[in-house]
Amino acid sequence: MLHVAICDDEFRERQELKAVLERELESRNVPAAFTEYESGEELLDAWQTSAQDFKLLFLDIFMKKLNGVETARRLRKAGCKGTIVFLTVTPDFAPEGYEVEAAGYLMKPLDREKLLLLLDRFFKRENHSVLSFRSGTNVFRINAEDILYVESNRNVLIFHTVRENISLYGRLKDVASQLPEYPFLRCHQSFLINMNRVFSVKDDFHMENGDIVPIRVRERKIMRDAYFQYITGKE
Repeated sequence: MLHVAICDDEFRERQELKAVLERELESRNVPAAFTEYESGEELLDAWQTSAQDFKLLFLDIFMKKLNGVETARRLRKAGCKGTIVFLTVTPDFAPEGYEVEAAGYLMKPLDREKLLLLLDRFFKRENHSVLSFRSGTNVFRINAEDILYVESNRNVLIFHTVRENISLYGRLKDVASQLPEYPFLRCHQSFLINMNRVFSVKDDFHMENGDIVPIRVRERKIMRDAYFQYITGKE
């Protein structure tokens, strides 16, 4: 289920966008649930007080109270990793969009073709980032971006993610083969980290949730250099 948030203080514009999205997602056979908000404050409150995890958020920049850019900043600070698209009548806020990793802008009045292009990019990225693992009769789907690190302990894999830990039987090398070389790094025989989730590094990797992931002692310099090269190149 794709959870979509639409935040706009204009009722008619919320309804128009929702109607177009419903048609397009239905044509792609994508089940979706929509939640509408008329202010940034309302959306932030819902994010912080409920378990709702929006994967796609449309934020109007010019709202009567908290504007869309500041709403996006606060959502990111609160841990929201969903794809953000701004709705606007002017592209003047583009630099602020980079700051919150916005996926794009939709100009008003709504341009259906531009919306389709944004959806194409969204699903292309999502399809590459969702991993599927089978354990017995169970199938687990894990978003790669949500992984902090993967730990291997006697053929049991523990996926430490931003929301939960998932355990299943398997081999770390098989997981590594499904993940992109970057931002994932095999830093130890029993650990693989997401470099985007590292808070700091010294002798070991300190992850953003406070966990410490060891680095192979003989390869500490190589691993630290690989991390800093990735971070420098990313920036």
